[in-house]
Amino acid sequence: MESLACLNGELMPVDQARVPIWDRGFLFGDAVYEVFRLYEGRCWLEDSHVGRLRRSLESLEFAPFDCDALMERVYRTIRASGIGEGTLYVHITRGVAPRSHAFPEPPVPPTELIIVRVYDDAPTARKRASGVAVVTRPDLRWKRCDIKSTNLLANVLALQSAHRLGCEEAVLFGADGLVTEATHSSVIWVRGGRLEGTPEGTGILPGTTRGLILKLAEEIGIPFSGAELTVPELKAADEVFLVGTSTEILPVVTIDDAPVSGGRPGPVARRLQEAYRKAVAQWLTAKPA
Repeated sequence: MESLACLNGELMPVDQARVPIWDRGFLFGDAVYEVFRLYEGRCWLEDSHVGRLRRSLESLEFAPFDCDALMERVYRTIRASGIGEGTLYVHITRGVAPRSHAFPEPPVPPTELIIVRVYDDAPTARKRASGVAVVTRPDLRWKRCDIKSTNLLANVLALQSAHRLGCEEAVLFGADGLVTEATHSSVIWVRGGRLEGTPEGTGILPGTTRGLILKLAEEIGIPFSGAELTVPELKAADEVFLVGTSTEILPVVTIDDAPVSGGRPGPVARRLQEAYRKAVAQWLTAKPA
């Protein structure tokens, strides 16, 4: 089984899943989503992902949503798929109603989509070993990037421009010239032995992997502080890396063709990669709650 969908509680092949044309997610991007990494059929960082999903739903004023029941359907889908190493995609829209900018009144049932897919980590593992190139692009996204909504067109355009140049990601910077994050990953850097990243706020997504990395850094004695810096300052950092659900910790070795960390992954990235793998291994050996 390569993938399996669960649409509004009904299991089906992914290519059979359909939503009506009046679905507000289709018409307005009136929807939120989460992506989980599966190890041995279990959702890694589940509490953090579910917590962020709840915050996104509440921030967009969705009707009360039972995330506990959602996760029961998630694990039913995982078991039915037979997939152990994979990704889980959860997508919730405000539902189906005649097209109108205002919320449906009375509220309509949300549309819920769950997709479980096989994930081959080998290509990304090679990139974690060698490091990747990125470019910088203006941040043209909306002003509530702390909400994980499906309004991703600005992200898509920036990433496509990076891929045209053979780069892995686009690192975004605001009108003030300060780095925010990348199109689908967080950006963390090292200066003077200290781990740094853009302070949390409405301008960046509160990354679940970023949160774990900061915890792991503290455990291995690497201090962290929030910092704001420009693109030239980022290029001058001792190390830069991307962190995300599937990328884990991906060292950056060039930014706009300028080498970072001598053009190879740095020692802090390597230490954090090792700590990350140990954290996953320890979690897998622990008995599920």
